[in-house]
Amino acid sequence: MSIIKNAKEFFGLAPVDMEHDDAYYDDEPRYASHGSAAYAPARDYGYEYDRYTPAPVTPVREDRSYAPTIVAVEVSSYSEATEIGEPFRDGDAVVFDLTRMEAGENKRIVDFAAGLCFALRGRMVNVSKGLDTPRRVFAIIPESADISQSELERAASLR
Repeated sequence: MSIIKNAKEFFGLAPVDMEHDDAYYDDEPRYASHGSAAYAPARDYGYEYDRYTPAPVTPVREDRSYAPTIVAVEVSSYSEATEIGEPFRDGDAVVFDLTRMEAGENKRIVDFAAGLCFALRGRMVNVSKGLDTPRRVFAIIPESADISQSELERAASLR
C-alpha cells in the first residue's frame, strides 16, 4: 500500500470496505450470536422474548420495628441541611425551625425537605400555620410514622 492510500484510510477519505467493516462488529460481544441478553434485546435475534428477559423485580419494603422519634432542629444556613436529611433518611420525623434564616435560604431548605419527602414517600407539614407565632416551623414525617400535629407542636416548643 502506498502512503497516500494509508493516509486516505486513516482520515476516512477512502471508500468503505464493507467486508472488513462487518468483521469489526463480529468481534464485539454485544453483537455475538450466542444469545447474551445482557447486551442486546432477544427479539432482534429471533429468540423467545420471555426466555432472556428477567422477571420484573418488585421492591420489598422493610417494616420498621421501632417507633420513629421526633428530632427538633434549628437551622441557620443551607449548609446545615444534613441535620434535617440524615434523621429523616433513618426513619425519624424532623421538626425544623427556619426563623433565623434569610428568605432565600429558607426557601432552599423547604425545597430540600420537599425533595426528601418525595424521594422517601414522606409528608411535609407546616407546623406554625394557624398558630399565633412569628416563627416558621416545618416538619417532615416518614411514610410509616403516625405522629399528630400536637406532638409536632410540642417538639417545636410551640405549645
